[in-house]
Amino acid sequence: MKILLDAMGGDNAPDANIKGAINSINKVKAEVILIGKEDIIRNRIKELYGKEIEEISDRLTIKNATETIEMEDQPTIAIKHKKDSSMVVGFKMLKEGEGDVFISAGNSGALLTRSNTFSWKN
Repeated sequence: MKILLDAMGGDNAPDANIKGAINSINKVKAEVILIGKEDIIRNRIKELYGKEIEEISDRLTIKNATETIEMEDQPTIAIKHKKDSSMVVGFKMLKEGEGDVFISAGNSGALLTRSNTFSWKN
C-alpha cells in the first residue's frame, strides 16, 4: 500500500504530518510519500530527528510540490491556480495510480472541491 500524505496541510504542518508519518512507518506495512516543499520537509526532519529521511526508512519518501493551499484561500480558485500545490499534486498522483490513498488535513473546502470535481476516468 502507498499512502500519499499532504505534508503541508493542516494547522500544525508540516511538523505534525511528519511526526505522524514517521511514527506510523514501522507500525503499518506501507510506503508513505510526503507531498510538499521538499527543502522544508527535509530540514524539519533533520531538525526533529537529527537524521536524513533516507536514514529513517526506505519506505518514507518525498514528492516535491512547490505551492501550498492556505486555509484562507478560496477553494475553487486555489485548486484552479495552484497546480503545483501539495493537495493538487496528491490528487494527481492518486489518479495516476501512484498511491492507494490520499490524506490531507489542509483546506477542507479545497479538498472537497477537488474530490467532487475529480475525474476518475482517464
